[in-house]
Amino acid sequence: MKEPRNSVLTRRGLLVGLTATGVGTAAGSALADRPMTSAGRISGCGNAGVTVSEMSGRIATAADFTRAGRCELSRDTVEGPYFICTDTMNARNIAEGVIGTPMTLSLRVTDQACAPIPGAIVDVWQCDARGNYSGHAVDPDSPNSRRQRGRRREPDVPTRFLRGVLATDAEGIAEFDAIYPGFYGGRAIHTHYKVHLGNTAHLASQALYPEEWNEKILKDPLYSEGRGTRRVLNAEDFFGMSGGRFTVRERGGRLLATVNLSMQT
Repeated sequence: MKEPRNSVLTRRGLLVGLTATGVGTAAGSALADRPMTSAGRISGCGNAGVTVSEMSGRIATAADFTRAGRCELSRDTVEGPYFICTDTMNARNIAEGVIGTPMTLSLRVTDQACAPIPGAIVDVWQCDARGNYSGHAVDPDSPNSRRQRGRRREPDVPTRFLRGVLATDAEGIAEFDAIYPGFYGGRAIHTHYKVHLGNTAHLASQALYPEEWNEKILKDPLYSEGRGTRRVLNAEDFFGMSGGRFTVRERGGRLLATVNLSMQT
């Protein structure tokens, strides 16, 4: 894996760079979201048309998940304010040109006996390198952004990036090409996940990243330069500590982050 770039990239430079590549200032396009079937602590989505994660070309192996953790039941924490029943298009490549350290997210869904659950619907969503969520116009460095954590926020920006949904393959694995996420006020670095069986949501939480990797990634000015808020450490983040942690390794010139999600069926 290449080391993070040492060149300074301001927020304006990031936006200009994205526009120049034809991606657009939000690095994504407006898509038709899936219907929301229920709202509350965990929102449900209509999952007709969700494609199965392809095993051909998959980066993670079953052995990666054996090392990633035991099959203890995953714990629900909070959905957070920024969830959207995102469109099913471009499901694997959720980066869609967003600038950052390339990373593949690989999530395995099992039952409590460690048997894989094929066909489970896995949503993932995360912020970009500067702490921004697609679909939401919120300053990630503002103290007010912290007050949104416990309440659902309706989308107000027609962009969808770093969001994806796939059904797990025969080995219970769903894989997404993304970037290493950045941070925003009040939270440690994390990626959200949600698991549906059919149209019913059964698990919603978020997983943190190892601090040794956080420190490496944040040496890149893209992630850290000019930020107006302090990065929260894993040990300070109750929600994330309860939701699990990714195992991160280098593979094929990019990072691979794996996590086991175990649930009752």
